[in-house]
Amino acid sequence: MADQNRRNLFPSVVVAVAILISPATSAVCGLGQSVNVEATVAAGIVATQQAAVNMQATIDAAVAATQIANQAGQSQAPVPTPLLTPLPFTPAPPNPPADPEQIRAVILNEVNATVAQDLVLLKSLYAPDAVIIDHNGTPDDPGDDTTWQGWANIERRYLAFFSVGPSSLTLVDLAIQVDGNRAMGTHRGVVIDGTLYRDQGIYTLAKLNGHWLITQLDYGNEKGAVPGQGTADTSANQPARDDGLYVLKIGNQHRYEEPWGWDRGDPCKAWETGDFDDTRPNYRGFNVELLLTNNSETKAPDAWPISFTTAKGKSVKACYYGYEGSGPPPGTTSSVTFFTVVEKGDYVEKITFSLDDQTVQLCLDGQGGWSRC
Repeated sequence: MADQNRRNLFPSVVVAVAILISPATSAVCGLGQSVNVEATVAAGIVATQQAAVNMQATIDAAVAATQIANQAGQSQAPVPTPLLTPLPFTPAPPNPPADPEQIRAVILNEVNATVAQDLVLLKSLYAPDAVIIDHNGTPDDPGDDTTWQGWANIERRYLAFFSVGPSSLTLVDLAIQVDGNRAMGTHRGVVIDGTLYRDQGIYTLAKLNGHWLITQLDYGNEKGAVPGQGTADTSANQPARDDGLYVLKIGNQHRYEEPWGWDRGDPCKAWETGDFDDTRPNYRGFNVELLLTNNSETKAPDAWPISFTTAKGKSVKACYYGYEGSGPPPGTTSSVTFFTVVEKGDYVEKITFSLDDQTVQLCLDGQGGWSRC
C-alpha cells in the first residue's frame, strides 16, 4: 500500500514541473534570449527528485508514526496495582471472667439491685424454682423458718423489704467456693446504712445454660439474731415481714374441750357421724378458726391444704368445716374452722399451710393461743 501511494504521488509532481517549465520556455523563446534549456530541465529534474525524496521521508515518517499509534491503541494500558487497604485491628476477645468472678458479680448485683429496688434485674438473677429462707435466728429449728419459693413469692419478700428503703447495703467478708456447676457465697454480716448486722448469710448458685443463677438464699442463721436483720437493734429499721402470696392467722375461736371421747382413728368421720367412744375419754377436742388472706392472682381452693402437728411430734388429721366458696378469691380473706382430736397431755403446736410452693406456719400454745414459732 505504501508503494502504491508513492507511484501515485510522482505523476503529480512531474506535471507540476512541466507546467512551470513550459511558460518559462515560451517566455524565453518569445523574448529572443539565448537560454540553456537542457540545463534548466536537468535542474528541474534534480529538484523534482529531491522533492520526491523529501516527500517519501515524510510519508515514511507518517506511516511509522501511524503504525506506532495503532500498536499503542491495540495494546492494553497497564492496570495500576491498587494499594491494599489495611484491615482494622481487631483485638482478640478477652478471656471470659473466671467462675468465682462471675459468681461474685451475681451476688453483688443482687445487693445493688436490692438498694436500687430493681425487680427486673433481681428476677434475672434467680433460677425459676429458687427459694429464700429466713431461719429466724434459730438455724437448728426449721419449724420457725419463713420460706419464699418461686419468683412470685420472692418478689413479695423484696417488696416488703423495699418499704424500709435502705440507701446502702454491703456484705461483710464475702467468700466464694466453686464445685463444678455448683457454688456458694457466704458472708458474716451485712452493713445497712452504716449499721452492722451480724449474720451468717449463704448464697447457693448453679450454672444453668452457661449462666450462674441463685438457687437459694439463706439468712437469719446467727443465733439470737433479729429475723432478717442480724443482731443489731432494728426496732426502728426492721422491714415489714411478709409471708408471701398467702397469709394465715388465728381467728377468734381456738379452744380445747376435755374430756373428749376417742375418735376411733378418724376425727373427721367421728365428728360427721357423732360416733365418739366415750368409754375412752382420755382425749381433747380442739377447734380453731383460721383466717386465710389470698394475695395471689388466682382463687384459693375451698379445701385448704392444712396440716396439724402436736407438741409430741404426732401428725393429726385436720377436719375441715368448709363450705362451697370458702377458698378466698384474690385480694380477699376467708374464715374456716377446723377440728381435731389429740391425746390428753398433748396439744396442736404447729399449723402448716402449703400452696403454690409456699409454706406458712403458725405456732400455738397448749391453750390454743398463738405462740411464736
